[in-house]
Amino acid sequence: MLVSVLRHSWLVGPASRGGCRRLASRRGRSCQCGQFSIVEIRSLPRIQRSEPDEFHSVNPWRLAVTPRWWGILGFTVVFAVACVWLGEWQFDRRSQAQAAIALLDANYDQSAVDLTTILETPAEFDVSEKWRSVRVTGEYLSSDIIYVRTRSGPGGIGFEQLAPLQTSSGTVFVVNRGWVPANGDNSAPAETPAVPSGVVEITAHLIPGEKQIAGRDAPAGQIATINLETIGDRVNEDVYRGWYGRLAAESPASPAGAPWEKPVLDEGPHLSYALQWYVFALMGFFGYGWVLRKEARGETAPAPKVRRRRSDEDIEDAALDATRVQ
Repeated sequence: MLVSVLRHSWLVGPASRGGCRRLASRRGRSCQCGQFSIVEIRSLPRIQRSEPDEFHSVNPWRLAVTPRWWGILGFTVVFAVACVWLGEWQFDRRSQAQAAIALLDANYDQSAVDLTTILETPAEFDVSEKWRSVRVTGEYLSSDIIYVRTRSGPGGIGFEQLAPLQTSSGTVFVVNRGWVPANGDNSAPAETPAVPSGVVEITAHLIPGEKQIAGRDAPAGQIATINLETIGDRVNEDVYRGWYGRLAAESPASPAGAPWEKPVLDEGPHLSYALQWYVFALMGFFGYGWVLRKEARGETAPAPKVRRRRSDEDIEDAALDATRVQ
């Protein structure tokens, strides 16, 4: 309903001022000096609410060959290829872990053999010999004992004691005699077990040497990693440079660090990680098809703006505001 408003001063009498006040009061407004009055109410046609346009579905295959969807498909393929590659990488990691477990089980509990039976020369190296048990006879070079820094053990961070054992042939085999705790500030071993003097016979498990880490230094008598090349240069003797031994037994016996135990190896979570990557690859294509289908059916189009129908109160307010401007 539209309220026609005329100026009070020359069209209607003072009797109509009350209508203006009542209207203003009903609308929560104050009457401006009795300037307006209600004189006529007439009906107007209703303003209809605009209806949203209809979205018609299209053939998904036709939509899929548009440039935009070719780009989305390309991205999906790249994502899937990356996921498959990561899955294969996890399978490869699992295969390596399984091979390491099989090698440990096959070699660790074998009977000990002479070192020269397995390693004819100090430079010989065959990764399949890892964890083999060997016997070595010789004398410890007590003046050349070295401690490896920052090693985990039963009591936390400590050191590992490396004792060069010189055989009757003159070659030197490095023996890891176990873990020892560190002092209060971890700068040195809290104890230094003495090695037996004279000729000794040891049994040890073969372990490959470690790589040198650039930028990691150590004080005199210590070393950052079990790098056999570095140890050979320090000892200045012909050292077995591919392998060292983890002490298993020693005769005559002498106090040593914490004894070595058989490692416990497992495959790790590589299988589950690999399967997850394959699932991610499939999810990429599923998401592509799902979004394509929704867009083809018009479900992802933005909703049109709907014009709200004006209420009678809104129409009255607009009429009053327009009259004041005149």
